[in-house]
Amino acid sequence: MASQKLKSILKWTLLVFKWIYRVLNYAARAVLLAGLLYAIAFSVAGTYVIYRAFDYGYKIYEAVDTLKYNQPEMSSFMKIYQDSIPDLKIKHIYTPLDSISPYLRKAVLASEDAGFYFHPGFDIRAITEALEANKARGKTKFGGSTITQQLAKNLFLTGERSFERKGKELAYALLMEKKLGKDRILELYLNYAQWGKDIFGCEAACREYYKKSCSKISVDQAISMAAVLASPEKHTPYMRNSNFMASRRSVIYQNMFPKKDSLMVDSLRALSAPDAPAQAPAQTPVQ
Repeated sequence: MASQKLKSILKWTLLVFKWIYRVLNYAARAVLLAGLLYAIAFSVAGTYVIYRAFDYGYKIYEAVDTLKYNQPEMSSFMKIYQDSIPDLKIKHIYTPLDSISPYLRKAVLASEDAGFYFHPGFDIRAITEALEANKARGKTKFGGSTITQQLAKNLFLTGERSFERKGKELAYALLMEKKLGKDRILELYLNYAQWGKDIFGCEAACREYYKKSCSKISVDQAISMAAVLASPEKHTPYMRNSNFMASRRSVIYQNMFPKKDSLMVDSLRALSAPDAPAQAPAQTPVQ
């Protein structure tokens, strides 16, 4: 009797272990399968993300690379602006940098980005100063964007204020600095900046306001032109006596012609100095 009871216990014990083994076996297979499926899904998703990142990065690279020798007919901002005012006829004339008055180049740098020739596409000092100014005013009024960043936004992006847009703007700016160089960036900026409600580019602006090419404007006219950049839809060079224009002109003039030297990084320090007179070549004495 005891022997049969022992056999029954052993039988049930083996049966329980058998079922435990089956459950563990299926569980292990399920875990392995789930892990395999997760790995496949992660690989596919990762590959897709990498592909999309590469594709987007290549499009940015290609868009910037074409700017080395070509210029778009219209910037992204110009297209958006035109679409918002369908009846508007945009005035835009492209002109190379060597056909733009050096006075205007200096005035624009003094107005928009005095450290242009020294920073890598973004200016930490300008950003810090803008943040402090915004904090003092209790609202976002100053951006601290460099000329390179402004050009990136105007050529390729929209005016929305978001971290994503600022990230794209920085990516474009850094790539433009590397691929295009400072002079080409300045040339593009001067040709696509807004100088009036329907005026884009310094050549069209000078012809509109002064009836002359931008290669022939005076220092005073260049300062008024640069002052307009901060508010091109509301102000013109003719409004030089308004509080806004008078203030902007004063700042630009002081930046162009500083009264004393400064240790502060300023790309205008050398540019604003008068050109050295050309020296006559030394004559070879007659033997």
